[in-house]
Amino acid sequence: MKQILFISPSEELANLVRDVAEERGMEITIRTAILEEAEGIVANAIKHNTKVVISRGGAAYLLKQKFTVPVLTVKMTSGSYINAFKKIRNATGPVAFFSVEKIQDNVKSLCYFLNVDANYYYFNDTESAIAAVKQAKKDGNVYGVGGVLTKIYAEQLHMDYYTLENNREDIEITLDAAQQVLKSVLDGERRNRTLQLHLKRYETIFNYTHDGIIAIDKKGKVEVVNKQAEDILPLKNKPYEGRHIEEILPSTKMPIVLQNGHKELDELMKIDNVIINTNRVPIVIDGEVEGVVATFRDIESIRNSEQKIRSSLHRKGLASRYRFSDMIGESSTFRRAVRIAKSYAHTDSNILILGEIGTGKEMFAHAIHHESSRRKKPFVAINCTNYSSQALQADLLGYENGFSPFGVKGSKEGAFELAHGGTLFLDKIGDAPLNVQSLLARIIDTKEVRRIGGDKVIPIDVRIIASTSHNLTKDAGQGRFLEELMYSLSVLTLHIPPLHERDRDYVLFCDTWFHRNFGADYALYKKQIDTIIHYFQGHEWKGNIRQLSNIVERVSVLLKNDMTVEEIMSTLPHEENELIQSQDVTLGKWTRSAIVEALTASHLNISRAARMLNCSRSTLYKKMDELNIKISNIR
Repeated sequence: MKQILFISPSEELANLVRDVAEERGMEITIRTAILEEAEGIVANAIKHNTKVVISRGGAAYLLKQKFTVPVLTVKMTSGSYINAFKKIRNATGPVAFFSVEKIQDNVKSLCYFLNVDANYYYFNDTESAIAAVKQAKKDGNVYGVGGVLTKIYAEQLHMDYYTLENNREDIEITLDAAQQVLKSVLDGERRNRTLQLHLKRYETIFNYTHDGIIAIDKKGKVEVVNKQAEDILPLKNKPYEGRHIEEILPSTKMPIVLQNGHKELDELMKIDNVIINTNRVPIVIDGEVEGVVATFRDIESIRNSEQKIRSSLHRKGLASRYRFSDMIGESSTFRRAVRIAKSYAHTDSNILILGEIGTGKEMFAHAIHHESSRRKKPFVAINCTNYSSQALQADLLGYENGFSPFGVKGSKEGAFELAHGGTLFLDKIGDAPLNVQSLLARIIDTKEVRRIGGDKVIPIDVRIIASTSHNLTKDAGQGRFLEELMYSLSVLTLHIPPLHERDRDYVLFCDTWFHRNFGADYALYKKQIDTIIHYFQGHEWKGNIRQLSNIVERVSVLLKNDMTVEEIMSTLPHEENELIQSQDVTLGKWTRSAIVEALTASHLNISRAARMLNCSRSTLYKKMDELNIKISNIR
């Protein structure tokens, strides 16, 4: 029997371990077994000179309880869950995660950010594994994720299941660690106390490592500093090993942990203006603290990871769609609004955009976000008129499982969480219910949100842009809008001019949209289009750009269906038609040369020539007959 024994729950993992061991020239015994089956194998192996055992999940847990030889656990890292999330992200119901050890926080975070309705079930032997699967099925979970043992019982209950597998890197790390442990065991048979110290140190580092690592002995002297710790922390006085920890990191709390023996997990601390997430764990041997291992992670890297997850999920509409270069207009009033908006974009203050309906307030909000330093972060838009008060609060705050106002299962992040680091656009803010206005005022003041049904306060970093066509000062005076919220939103105010105050910008809009609608055929319709645009002169455009866009779309469809300008004008609603002055557009004013020019340009196509001359085919034939124009004579 070899000195290292690997207990594998599956043949697939056993084959992977065998390949990696052969590459490394390692002598290792590999057996396939789950949970209690492994006990007899290990007991026999120890009798035949096995010094180190490696296993996974429940088997590793039971073997650690049963035997005194070192048992290393092949850790299920977050990377091992990636393929599982590809399978379950579109699950139609809750997903059950089965494990012996506590599911890692980063896996739970992935579930949170990927909107996976996750439930967690723990077990420590076959009986509790069966009970866990039955409970998961009873709880309505439609998918299971875990190891081989729970897979057996999940399939018996007809639950879809994804079996977690370790990747090659997991095995390489574990086998390397096993070799180090074996060396320590062999040396330690001569020096038993040293053996225990090294085993605990390796196990502690192996179990708690994240990024930067520093280990100290019981005297507070540095034993290990890895490269990540050097990159993250403002360390002093190289070389580090052998120096007291306070010489290289004066503000550390590791000596406190060394003194009291209490681990400190997931704490935030500030070292020389660097905000760090840290774990500090004592190494305890026979009840005595023999040292401390600390792990460190730069909070900015955590935020970047969080942002990548948000960006990868994000799901429809979480990026700005427009830039200032997409905007149409040359009038002085419009250019002034653009200049002001660009100057606002380079600040971080809240903005209130004011303007009539259809003036393009949302487009300005998108463009401001894209011009700002937050451009790479989310842009989240909420229309405050499309919700009941309860639904609007749910979309703004999010909710925990069981508290959805829509009657759906699972939890959901709100708009403030989604927009973290970016911009939240509150469209039609003047229509928001008063209780929602009060909620918004509090969030802006505290920069914190709490989900409906939740007890966790979530800090947020969001730039708010709001828009309205209301006179908020008047509404506030009449009790329809909170003054407090109005002042919080209107740190910067941007007025968007209505279309009738933008000189001939309507011509630019029409020309752009007609070109888009007709494409290569634009020239065939240009005369009718020019006539129609001329008729638009003097229109007040109460619906502004939105109204003009709708009319252009309608006119384009009708022109493509061979309707004349007169016929098209008659189809316009009274409020649009009354300001469009009718003019004489009969064919009588066209000369022989105009008709010949139209026929030539249309390649002798009567229908196209008639459209260019704004008349019907029969009228064109009649006029050609009057002027003795023959197709055969036109070349």
